[in-house]
Amino acid sequence: MLPTATTTTQPQPPVPVTRLLGRRIAATSTPAKLSLLRAALIVLAVVFAVGGAFGVNRRANAINDVRTASRQLLALQDIRVRIVHADAIASSSYLVGGQEDPTQRTAYLDEIATAGDGLVAVSGAATDADLEQLSGASRLLGGYVGLVEQARANNRQGFPVGATYQRQANGVVSNDDPDSPDIVSALRAVEASQRDQINASLATAHRAGAWLHGFGWLLMIALVLGSWWMSRAFRRVVNVPIAIATVVLLLLLVIGGTRQAGSVSDTDGAVGTQLAGADNAAQARAAAFEARSQEALTLINRGNGAANETNWQIGTDIVLQAFERGLGSDVSLSDGAADAYSRYSEFHVEIRALDDRGDWDAAVDVSLGKQPASASVNAVSVFDEFDQLAGEISTSEGSAASARLTDAIEPLTSLRNIVFLAGLAVAVLAALGCGQRLKEYR
Repeated sequence: MLPTATTTTQPQPPVPVTRLLGRRIAATSTPAKLSLLRAALIVLAVVFAVGGAFGVNRRANAINDVRTASRQLLALQDIRVRIVHADAIASSSYLVGGQEDPTQRTAYLDEIATAGDGLVAVSGAATDADLEQLSGASRLLGGYVGLVEQARANNRQGFPVGATYQRQANGVVSNDDPDSPDIVSALRAVEASQRDQINASLATAHRAGAWLHGFGWLLMIALVLGSWWMSRAFRRVVNVPIAIATVVLLLLLVIGGTRQAGSVSDTDGAVGTQLAGADNAAQARAAAFEARSQEALTLINRGNGAANETNWQIGTDIVLQAFERGLGSDVSLSDGAADAYSRYSEFHVEIRALDDRGDWDAAVDVSLGKQPASASVNAVSVFDEFDQLAGEISTSEGSAASARLTDAIEPLTSLRNIVFLAGLAVAVLAALGCGQRLKEYR
């Protein structure tokens, strides 16, 4: 008997899940599809309300963090300027010998007291790492004051050891030894931390805009597709509630997105222009006072101040670099400060020439501004002019940056509430629009 032929059945490939879902939806009744559409639109609208409002709020908080860190940065720079200013006063006063000028003494004490209070104030908002640096700076400031007092006491009695104390005091303020802590290095580290915080918060503010647009345009697509399906299924051109919801959402995305973009643009402008100008002006002031201290120490060391002269040049280079980066939007003030420091540098060249020729007393007189009465300017007056202009720039640009950041935050607060309420309104309108068609089946 011949064997019977057998047939084999080829296994069928599995049907994709999306196709199965599509078949199931296609087989669903129109009222069920309407109910599903209504539920989807309501969920998407609520998600948009919550997510969009969260994104706007996140952007507002990020800009506020920029403002807070900016204020902290400027406060730290003010402390650093005051400390190096006090050191410049102390170094110059040592050159006078005997009993120093009472006005200068008062200015020194005021700067030290204000700097100490400032360290306490900025410590309240500092991170643990920054707080450690600030605490170290505060301890060093106390040691610095003690060294200056010892230098003063010995100088009044004519003891040369006073110069050693004055050099040690200056080393506590600033030095190049990484193993020897100093006040300026500690403050610069905290300033760098604040700049990092500003940049990180700026990046967060830029990213936060995706929340509004991501959820908003997803909801917009759902509304358009839902409206299109209903127009085909029910042969109605327009569903009024859905159309209103679509228009409301479109206006919100356009106007709200523009407002969001404007806030970020204002923030970028405040940081890149006003805050950068204030930052550069403060750095220029601090470096200039350090240079002024080094000038006095060069004379105090009487022929052994080559290292101090090198430090003077380093400080001056920092000042010139700050001018190149720009000191803010007021060109007249910036040019005036640059011109004043240039004239002071010319006096410094004269001081070095006199000292190198062995005329130490004349060099000291020029450094202290003891020019003939007929002279209209001197080293002290032109340096004070630079300090006044740079200080004015730092204050005005810093205030302008803070005000601009505040203006960037304010619209976002109301926009956040509008986005949340608009999202809920779209959910209600979507429910009404789908509900109108469902009634036709009842």
